[in-house]
Amino acid sequence: MRYLIAFYIACLSTFAVSAQTISINSGTTWSIPSLSSTITKAGKNYEHIETSSASQTLLKVNALIGWSITAHLSTTSNWDSSLKLYVQRTGNGTGIAILSGGTTYIQLTSTPQAFFSGLLNLLAHRDNIPIQYKIEGLSVMLPVKTYTTTVTYTISGL
Repeated sequence: MRYLIAFYIACLSTFAVSAQTISINSGTTWSIPSLSSTITKAGKNYEHIETSSASQTLLKVNALIGWSITAHLSTTSNWDSSLKLYVQRTGNGTGIAILSGGTTYIQLTSTPQAFFSGLLNLLAHRDNIPIQYKIEGLSVMLPVKTYTTTVTYTISGL
């Protein structure tokens, strides 16, 4: 009987892990205005910080029990090292799952780091969790071209 109970627990935990999904609704692209229109004095760098809309990306999470989401830059082949990308959660979205963390900016690197977590039950979910981005390091010294990177979000059970 003891082995049968352990078998059922193993099966349930496998089900819980495989039942987790995260969906992303984003075409996250935004144009940064030219800094040349603000230059009034020679010799000044005129660094600039730009933020996306508060709901630039929308996440949908379906998972059982507890979960956490990490974020990192996974593709940076056309990315200048002076650019720094930050991400934050700007709201709770819809649904009855409980969310925790992620409401202040974290700088994204190539190393996955904790973003936010949630607690669900069998009928709970979270839809349209709004995500905002901030980019620092924009400068008149930065070559004019299109810079691209990929942000990867990973969901894990707790």
